[in-house]
Amino acid sequence: METNPEFSKYMNSYYDFKGLWDSPSRCGLCVIKRTDRNILVIVTEIYRQNPGTAVTECVATLATWLLKEYKVTPENFIFIEHSPDLKSKLTFYGETFDLVSFDWDGNNFTNPVWTRLSQEVVDVMMKA
Repeated sequence: METNPEFSKYMNSYYDFKGLWDSPSRCGLCVIKRTDRNILVIVTEIYRQNPGTAVTECVATLATWLLKEYKVTPENFIFIEHSPDLKSKLTFYGETFDLVSFDWDGNNFTNPVWTRLSQEVVDVMMKA
């Protein structure tokens, strides 16, 4: 089973962050400035290349940091969590894309909600 995803159109750099209990953590990152003034951020779980917390476990905090780092308003911020295909016979290790929506408390994202997207929908969102 492949557990070290390579760079792709969904992941073109790494992003280091402090995970739970300040553990050094890492994910894949792709940031797209769209023509509609929205910023599309795709974070990719990188499994064995991530020494710390999984993206899903700290998704609201991670999204908040990226929002502030790229100086975007919550209304113009689109966040997708990506899990690459691990080339396993087990279907739950297949590639997934989830649009993650949040509540905004004025300073931070809270209460993440995941909505599964197809690869085709993500590809269209990347071109907007």
